[in-house]
Amino acid sequence: MSSLYQFNPDIWINDIKLDDYDVRNVLITDQKNAVIWDTQSHPEDINCFLPHIKDKKITVIYSHADWDHIWGTTALPYKDARIIGHDLCLSRFSSDAPVKLSEMQRSNPHRFENIHLLSPTDTFSSDLTLNFDKFSLELHHLPGHTLDSIAAFLPDKGILLIGDAIETPFPFVPPDCPLSRWIEELKRWQADHRIQTVIPSHGPIGGREQIKNTIDYLENLKTGIENKLPADVTDFYYKTHEENLRNVQNLTH
Repeated sequence: MSSLYQFNPDIWINDIKLDDYDVRNVLITDQKNAVIWDTQSHPEDINCFLPHIKDKKITVIYSHADWDHIWGTTALPYKDARIIGHDLCLSRFSSDAPVKLSEMQRSNPHRFENIHLLSPTDTFSSDLTLNFDKFSLELHHLPGHTLDSIAAFLPDKGILLIGDAIETPFPFVPPDCPLSRWIEELKRWQADHRIQTVIPSHGPIGGREQIKNTIDYLENLKTGIENKLPADVTDFYYKTHEENLRNVQNLTH
C-alpha cells in the first residue's frame, strides 16, 4: 500500500507498507529538476511520483543497493536520467543485487518477473555536491547498515535524508559492519545544528533525536550493554535484534 503526501512545497514523500515493515522514498523538485531519493521495491511503487515529474530532468539517488530501495527505477523515464550511488553501490549490481532479484523472481514470479536492475550511471567515493536551480544536495558516504550506504543533506532546507543508517526501533547490523565508524558518523550528524529534520527510510520522521536513539542502540551493542526493547516490538524487529546480537560478537569494530 502506497501513501504519498506533500511534505513542503518542493518535497513529496512516499511511504510503502511491505509485509514486515514500511519503507520511504522522497521526491525533491524545482521548475526543471526532479530528484528521487530511492525508488522503492517495485515499479508500481514509484508511479505516484510521475504526475509531479512530468518533463523535468530526472536524477535518481540510491541510498544503498538493498532491494527495497532500487527496484522501482524502471517505472521512470530513466533513459536520460542520471542515477547516482556510491562506488560500492555500483559494485553490488554485479554481485548480491542480481542474486537477490533472482531469488525473489523464483519465489514470486508473478510480481517480480518484469523487474530489471538499473545500476548507477555516476558514482563517488566520499562526498559529492549536486547543485540544482533552487536547491543543492550534499551526498556523504555513511557506511554501517551496508558498506555502500550514503546520506544526503539539503543545507537550504535543513533536511537530512539518512536512508537505513538510523531506524526505529533499531537498524539491522550486518556481520561485516564498521560499527565504530558508523557510530562516529552518526555522532557527527547528530551534532550538526543545521539539521532541523531527519528523514529515515524506515520509521518516523523527526529531529536529531532520531539519530541519538540509533547511536544509543549501537553503542550498547558495541559495549555489551543490554538494549531494552520496546514492549510492542514486532516479531520482525525482535528477530533483527537477535541477529544483531549474534553479528556483533564477530565484529572487530
